[in-house]
Amino acid sequence: MDINKLNEYLLENQSTLLLVATILVIFLIKNFIGGSTPTKKPTTTKSQSSTTKKTTFPAKGDPPVYYTAEQVSVHNKKDDLWLIIEDKVYDVTEYVEKHMGGLAIMNNAGKDSTVGFKGDQHPVKVKQILDEFYIGELKK
Repeated sequence: MDINKLNEYLLENQSTLLLVATILVIFLIKNFIGGSTPTKKPTTTKSQSSTTKKTTFPAKGDPPVYYTAEQVSVHNKKDDLWLIIEDKVYDVTEYVEKHMGGLAIMNNAGKDSTVGFKGDQHPVKVKQILDEFYIGELKK
């Protein structure tokens, strides 16, 4: 096909090509530039012995889930961090980066942090923040 025939073809089919191009642009915008609506992050249930990173937090009124100190102890990394405070278990993984004391929160990762938590460095509102991360009770 020589250049003249190509030009003729393009001129004759200009509206069809424009329609196809428009549909393609709309498709690309909708699917790749954020036209989709945000969805809620899925949460997976965490069995007591599992090392899955996501935890389902109990709803108010649900019976407590019990964890042994041994189960809590395996959650001792920055990307999987549980603490025991006053015999309650907290999954603070999502809070580590926000902790005002930096990585000091890691000092008691996977262990009882009651003494460190009750220090003068924590304002009263920290207890309210902590409640958001409650996942269960320490089994004695």
